[in-house]
Amino acid sequence: MAGNVSNGIQFGTFRTDGYTTRMFGAASGIDTDQLIDALVEAKRIPAVRLETRIETSERKLEALRELQGLVQGLRDAVAGLRNPPGVLGVDGNVFEAKDVFLTGSGPSAPNSLVGASASNRAEPATYELVIERIATANKIASDSIADNATPLADLLNGGNAFSGSFTLGLAGGPTAEITVDGTMDLRDVEAAIDAVADTTGISASILKVADGDYRLVLTAEETGKAIEITPTGGDPVSDMLGLTTGGSTIKNELQAAQTARFSLDGVTMERTSNLVDDAISGVTLNLFAADPNTTINLEVAPSAGAVMEAVQGFVDAYNTLRDFIDRNRQISDSGEVAEEAVLFADTALRQITDVVQRELGAAARGGDGSDTLGSIGIRFTEGNRLELDSAALEKALAADPEAVRRVFEFRYTTSSPDLTVYERSNALGDFAFTVDIVDSDGDGVIESATIDGVAADVNGGTIQGRVGTPYEGLTLLWVGQGSTSIDVTVTQGVADRLYNALDTFLDPTDGVIAREMEELEQNIQRYQTDIAEIDERVERFRNQLIEKFAKLESALATMDAMLKQVEATTLAWSGQKR
Repeated sequence: MAGNVSNGIQFGTFRTDGYTTRMFGAASGIDTDQLIDALVEAKRIPAVRLETRIETSERKLEALRELQGLVQGLRDAVAGLRNPPGVLGVDGNVFEAKDVFLTGSGPSAPNSLVGASASNRAEPATYELVIERIATANKIASDSIADNATPLADLLNGGNAFSGSFTLGLAGGPTAEITVDGTMDLRDVEAAIDAVADTTGISASILKVADGDYRLVLTAEETGKAIEITPTGGDPVSDMLGLTTGGSTIKNELQAAQTARFSLDGVTMERTSNLVDDAISGVTLNLFAADPNTTINLEVAPSAGAVMEAVQGFVDAYNTLRDFIDRNRQISDSGEVAEEAVLFADTALRQITDVVQRELGAAARGGDGSDTLGSIGIRFTEGNRLELDSAALEKALAADPEAVRRVFEFRYTTSSPDLTVYERSNALGDFAFTVDIVDSDGDGVIESATIDGVAADVNGGTIQGRVGTPYEGLTLLWVGQGSTSIDVTVTQGVADRLYNALDTFLDPTDGVIAREMEELEQNIQRYQTDIAEIDERVERFRNQLIEKFAKLESALATMDAMLKQVEATTLAWSGQKR
């Protein structure tokens, strides 16, 4: 019987390994393969241990990736609540989000006439809007043409050839030249106009009114701009089609180009489009219909709904992270670490847990200690989860929105509008200080600066707190001129401190999660290299064992043959004597 044995092929008591054929087991009666496998497995025990380490490391690596995602999710959840720094920070600040509320007096419902939205940069205000008319797109048609598939020479010119061209475009915009000849049919003209629609802003379509009555319809893609046709040479093809009379006067206008006309607080305005984003700064109006008899009251106000949604998102993101933390701290009923607790006693998990709990349990820095999560309806449950009392938060937003902002945001006031806080970190240790700026020549370039008497680094109009001082991580921007002293007061809320801390943990180079993941990946790579080397040695060991046992079998077989020969000879002698 033939079969695969280890790395060779067995035929009865013979075995091939590579190009070598050896006999085994026949002389000794020993199961050589089983013995070799046992010896090889013993030799490979270090590799098995390394494979177990790889499996453990890969599970931990996967758990760290999950932790990284959850930490990033929590960081992102508080980003809009922290008063993001920088020039564009207002765009991401959820407390600056605005809603637009529409009410009105008159026969039409306000939301049937206009839609409105506001960016974070819109100022809270109330306006009166009256829509007198909406913008419309120009639409023209040709004369009736008997067929859309017959050459135009036959339909328009008694079978005689013709050729001409005209320019087509919207008033004040780019144009394109269209050439029409008698070999073309109406579909060809449609295709020629559509081919340059990206340039002209005009599309073509063929309308079948009835059998033997086709019209070429041209439609402007923009409202408020008229379609213009100008002959450029050859036969008067636009007149022949019935699009114009006299070469450029539109003959069959289906819908006139019309601008939108409306008034805001009694000031009349016109726009070529119904989408108006430049009448009120930060507000976009979408005019649906006109009704001069309806006055729409348009109120731009801070969006309490956006804040409520963001706070709930923060609570949910924390609780999800907390579930992960608890899962990785489980102890089984027998007192052993639970199988699911892959990151039990892990450094990164422990540090993140400690920092998050500390920051969430503290009041805003720089305040009087009353600006806590609990003061606005967010409390810890017995299981260390956060619970939001929506009614309490909504009440706090209505009563004192600034107090809610202090709980979460980084906020500052300065005695001069020329100085702003551009960046900050959790290293800030002083929340009320005076910035002394030296600009003796009054050119707006700072010569030197101190913060409460502590020297700071300066670069043009930038002032940076030095590492190791209470102002580390603080960057101030000054746009004034001349030497001056400016007082600054600061509060740093929960969301800002939590964001900064989590961002440090997530640093792709120096963050504790990235360092642990890199170490695990390096260990896995090293283990794999060591396993490969062990397997190479084990394979050599296997071959040596096969060689040795083959020689032993050969020697035993030779000895067995010699013994049988001696026995036969002895028996032969004995028979002769008898």
